[in-house]
Amino acid sequence: MNILSALLADSDAELERDIPGCRTRRIAQGVWECLPEHSAGSPLVLCAGIHGDETGPVEVLAELVDAACMGELLPRRPWLFAFGNLAALRLGRRYLECDLNRCFRGAPHAGAAKIEVARAHALSQALSIFALHGKGLLLDLHSTIRASLHPSFAIRPTATPGSGATPGLLATCGVPVLVEAGVEAPTFSATAAREHGYEAYTFELGRVRALGAGSSEELDALRNGLWRLIEAARPPESAASPRVYRVKREILKRSDDFALHVPADAPNFLPLQTGQLLAEDSPSRWFAEEGECLLFPNPDVAPGTRAVVLVRPVESGAT
Repeated sequence: MNILSALLADSDAELERDIPGCRTRRIAQGVWECLPEHSAGSPLVLCAGIHGDETGPVEVLAELVDAACMGELLPRRPWLFAFGNLAALRLGRRYLECDLNRCFRGAPHAGAAKIEVARAHALSQALSIFALHGKGLLLDLHSTIRASLHPSFAIRPTATPGSGATPGLLATCGVPVLVEAGVEAPTFSATAAREHGYEAYTFELGRVRALGAGSSEELDALRNGLWRLIEAARPPESAASPRVYRVKREILKRSDDFALHVPADAPNFLPLQTGQLLAEDSPSRWFAEEGECLLFPNPDVAPGTRAVVLVRPVESGAT
């Protein structure tokens, strides 16, 4: 039985066989560390399924784990792989009680239920254990729930905007766009950056799809890039630099009276007109500022959480 089928049947599933040439142990439900006998790279964390309906990256990660167990993929660096929200994944839902990726600094709002909060705690503990092997790279793999002018992009939580990404990393994984954000977000990648000094990214790759539909061709570059990372292969020397955006501000939903004044089908990175009314939540109103673009608009979030992110492109050479 492959790892994904095993986890869908039982959250306490173990790997069917050890990964050849590595010491492998489960450190939480759906989370394993793999330590190669001969390491040639810094630690790597790969996570997928933080949202249970974002299945393409989950299937890619499962394929990589199965290939490693069969001896086809040969890990050459300490590797933690984690399947995020197993309960939601099993039901094909984004989450059960609250957004797991808003729980890594505790409950996202008053009265939040416990399933995702407990899972965030378990994932954070697993990361803390693995971080004893030193600073490394974390990639949290997601899919988008809406169309995007950039179908694949990465979000990097960083305290030093403009510091640059690992050379060739994004290009290796087929990700041409980078969004720079702060490290205070309650997300898994921001936790890795903030608490463990990891170079961390949230990858947004393709659209939400049904589990079992298979990891689509649009994820081939990701699959190949992750394979190279796990084997500690050198990235391409001639990789193009990503197009960069920077988060300028976020709009929080304060009450159930919140109204978002953008079309329901507005894509991510849509350029906004200066002065355009974006949202209101009495008595407050928010208007677009010069150069801003739309990212992750969602009026259906719970009060107290982010309803939209506004980003601005960074000119080449700017800091």
